[in-house]
Amino acid sequence: MANNYISKTAFLKFEQCHKAFFLYKNHYYLKDKLSVDKQLTFKRGHDVGFLAQQLFPGGINVVEKDSNKDNAIAFTKQLIENKTPVIYEATFVFNDVLVMVDILVLTENGYIAYEVKSSLKVSETYIKDACLQHYVLKNCLSDLIDFFIVTLNETYVFNGELNLKNLFKRRSVLKDASRNETYIQDQISNAKLIIERNVIPNVEIGKQCTSPYECDFFKTCWKDKITEESIFNLGKVNKDDLFTWYYNGIKNISDLQKRNDLPRHLKNQVESQVKKEAHIDVSNIKEILAQIKVPYAAIDMEIWGQAIPVIIGTKPFQKVPFLYTLFSEEGNEHFFFDYEIDDRRKFAESLITNTQKYQTLLAYDKSLENMIILELADLFKDLKNELQKVASKLFDISDIIQHHFYYHYLFKGNYSLKIVSKVILNEDLFENENIHTGLEAMNSFISYRANSNAIEKEILKSDLINYCMVDTKATFLITKKFIELTKVE
Repeated sequence: MANNYISKTAFLKFEQCHKAFFLYKNHYYLKDKLSVDKQLTFKRGHDVGFLAQQLFPGGINVVEKDSNKDNAIAFTKQLIENKTPVIYEATFVFNDVLVMVDILVLTENGYIAYEVKSSLKVSETYIKDACLQHYVLKNCLSDLIDFFIVTLNETYVFNGELNLKNLFKRRSVLKDASRNETYIQDQISNAKLIIERNVIPNVEIGKQCTSPYECDFFKTCWKDKITEESIFNLGKVNKDDLFTWYYNGIKNISDLQKRNDLPRHLKNQVESQVKKEAHIDVSNIKEILAQIKVPYAAIDMEIWGQAIPVIIGTKPFQKVPFLYTLFSEEGNEHFFFDYEIDDRRKFAESLITNTQKYQTLLAYDKSLENMIILELADLFKDLKNELQKVASKLFDISDIIQHHFYYHYLFKGNYSLKIVSKVILNEDLFENENIHTGLEAMNSFISYRANSNAIEKEILKSDLINYCMVDTKATFLITKKFIELTKVE
């Protein structure tokens, strides 16, 4: 299988789905377009991996100048023969499996390998990844003595100067590798058979399409599966139930009409789809809306959570709020914090001051806002009572949607604010925004802080404020719409 190596990426696809593995090896052009969020996640992983190299500085990067795999293998071999102390992206092949080790260190007793992950926890997928690499390495390096997965340390607190030894933590996978060696060998043999057969495996759609990650060929396999009537447009349904129905020929929502074992929320969805109209539970919506006290405003917050902390007193991935917006009958307001220094106290004090006049703070899924406010209360003990009072004002308007007291078949099982507001308001408030996700907003704020051009900074800031404000506007307007629908004064 010369020049047709199985990479660790390909192997993990085989683990998830044989069809995805075959398409990755033979029909790569069918791969879904990489989303902006995935691109940003990959960039974060690269940045963390690059920083981790400084745990063992002065190494030689095998692929820095030449990414050709055969050249990388030959160069790695040369570096090993020369007893190079530290190698980055060391490239090995055994049994037609190619791996590139993030960091390879030569010690007095032999080699130690490190696989770096931009995460706080070691997942099962990470362990499989490391076991595969260990299998190749131990057959290429007779003196491999250990293999570690390196992750970020969730307990590390930044004090103004990065301490890399404390920022990262490591876990040996030797026991896992030993336990899984036969399994790895068998899986490699099975993967090679699929390549040799050169026939697309007949794999039906299933839970593997999204677990542990959404498949890169999802759109290819699902393009004819999700019609307007598809059961996969139902929300809050156990995937086991969905695929049991699907495999038993129940593929359309209308096929569920005569079932008597459906819970209320599914009956509401089926009814809405069949009748092609919204399901509105006026009584329960009124009961929820009755909890709103006037005057009220909608609120939304944006957070910043870098893998590598840069604010003193924060941890890896800690959520730091930098913007909130308010939308009410009186108009809208925004409060933006640059974080040239730690602005969390200023954020907390501003929040207390600017929400005092409101009895209720409307949010669409209040979990983030509630978490941020309570974390600030824990951080600033003298503001705790006032911040807890702010948190007590939070009112989650999405409860109406989550409990299916209002459901529209055009939601298609998606309860995001973007979809819900578009259907209920018959208007897409988000269509002209330059930022589309929370991860994009975080990255835009990072770019804002790093930018020295005043005009470009102002554009980034404006985009962030608009992104946050449209959420508050949508939340406020759908609340008004619910009041109008139920004729609540």
